[in-house]
Amino acid sequence: MVVLQIQQLNGFVSYISRSRTSRGRGRRASTTVCVQTQVAPSRTQRIMEKLAVGGEAGGAGGAYSYNALKRLDNIWSNICTQPQGPQETQQIVSRVSGLSQDYGMGNNLVGTFDIALCGGTLGIFLATALCAKGLRVAVVERNAIKGRDQEWNISRKEMKELTEVGVLTEEEIEDVIAAKFNPNRCGFEDLGDIWVEDILNLGVSPARLVETVKRRFVSLGGVILEDCSLSSITIYDDLAVMQLSKGDILSSRLVIDAMGNFSPILKQIKGGRKPDGMCLVVGSCAHGFKENSSSDVIYSSSSVTKVADANVQLFWEAFPAGSGPLDRTTYMFTYTEPQSTSPSLEDLLEEYWELMPKYQGVSLDELEILRVVYGIFPTYKNSPLQAAFDRVLQFGDASGIQSPVSFGGFGSLTRHLGRLSNGIYEAIDGDLLDSDSLSKLNPYMPNLSASWLFQRAMSAKQKLDVSPSFTNELLHVNFSCMQRLGDPVLRPFLQDVIQFGPLAKTLGLVMLNKPQIIPSIFRQVGIPVLLDWSVHFFMLGLYTFLSAYIDPVIRPSLEELPLKTKFQWKRRLEAWKYGAGLDYEL
Repeated sequence: MVVLQIQQLNGFVSYISRSRTSRGRGRRASTTVCVQTQVAPSRTQRIMEKLAVGGEAGGAGGAYSYNALKRLDNIWSNICTQPQGPQETQQIVSRVSGLSQDYGMGNNLVGTFDIALCGGTLGIFLATALCAKGLRVAVVERNAIKGRDQEWNISRKEMKELTEVGVLTEEEIEDVIAAKFNPNRCGFEDLGDIWVEDILNLGVSPARLVETVKRRFVSLGGVILEDCSLSSITIYDDLAVMQLSKGDILSSRLVIDAMGNFSPILKQIKGGRKPDGMCLVVGSCAHGFKENSSSDVIYSSSSVTKVADANVQLFWEAFPAGSGPLDRTTYMFTYTEPQSTSPSLEDLLEEYWELMPKYQGVSLDELEILRVVYGIFPTYKNSPLQAAFDRVLQFGDASGIQSPVSFGGFGSLTRHLGRLSNGIYEAIDGDLLDSDSLSKLNPYMPNLSASWLFQRAMSAKQKLDVSPSFTNELLHVNFSCMQRLGDPVLRPFLQDVIQFGPLAKTLGLVMLNKPQIIPSIFRQVGIPVLLDWSVHFFMLGLYTFLSAYIDPVIRPSLEELPLKTKFQWKRRLEAWKYGAGLDYEL
């Protein structure tokens, strides 16, 4: 009998062979042979290990090294293989009846603030807006508060919203813009391209942007605690008391969780449940692109394809980088459900190196890779997240306020920054810090819930019961119809804002132009998803009606209401407006 064992460790494969003779004359002989050979590194490993990674930062997409890629892939693998339902999680937040002074906080108290915000890379924007309103704010960040080298692409409209809340001046906005590019393309395989102007056409330097906002925050009296992570939060009747990793204690009236998709508080609230969906993103910034003036908002160069053992529908985004006229960022991304057959990020990067040169019309040998970027962005159907504790509120990606078809929450952050900073200020001012009042700040928004259908339609099923080209055909006919209907329909959609009128017009035109695609939609997304989406679509229409016609009747009488009732009604009117996408203006 021959037994062959294969073990892989630290880049080596060990082949261990044990052979045994059959028994004869009462004797038994055995021999063990061990041969060790080195596994050839992947193309991704070879490329990434040549790169300098000194510019790493906190937040999604802030790490560039191969070791960081393997760590994130390990997290992704654990998500894919975990069972459905609640899991045992660390209890970060606990509730104690009584006043904090009855329990004492020791001698390591850093200070008492109106607001303590955990997670500074994107949280610094909200912290600065709140500090500008006169609140005492502290920011706790486990690393240093700094932006990554890799640029964010965004529209000028979102950047201008930062000036409206006092976070940046117009001059500072111009200073952090690293690149401007037009026109911007949406295209799906060989079905034709749609070109737009001024959509996600600015490349913003996160390093300069975050540093500028950080300076503004400190100048307004804000306190920063860097290289310091959260250990636990105890909620008392009067304060929230935070225990920090270095033994320090910080107390505040409100804790804001801005620690992103993998916040330990978020994990506790959700009971460690597996996400409903995931957006996987890989890409690079490289030097050597001679054609480099336009951008791709969304582009698909192929139908459903195999990566590792999974069917995936791959999409692209690309835009010029601000580091040089020949430098360009290209992202490849896909939507999937977490399951054992899902591809790893390294699998996707191996596919990326094969497909990107053809997509961009260059040879990989002609390019100098400056950095490799990657990320995973979980999404949940029941979003935004309602406050689960008194005195604790989720913000940004931790709250699930971003669209399930976007990756990265900077655009949604700027869109909601004014609404949230005003609401939080009023909650602090009126001492309305119970979980029910705080939940009004992250309300149900039907336009966000309606986006779930789009993610499902753009995800490849593992057992295909539609044509491999279905997603491209569906997206092309939708975008073509939106283009025919004009900017009031197309532009909000491209900036992740879903509105009832434009959506209803688009669906009607699609059914008139290509009715034969409707059965494939039913097979792709399923009847239960369509029925659930129909409820959100109806609520989208209702919120549009309420915001347009009922809000003007109610708003003049708000000042006559008791404090808590006024707070609740103001949040309700905001939910109607933002939940219907009516905050968007051309």
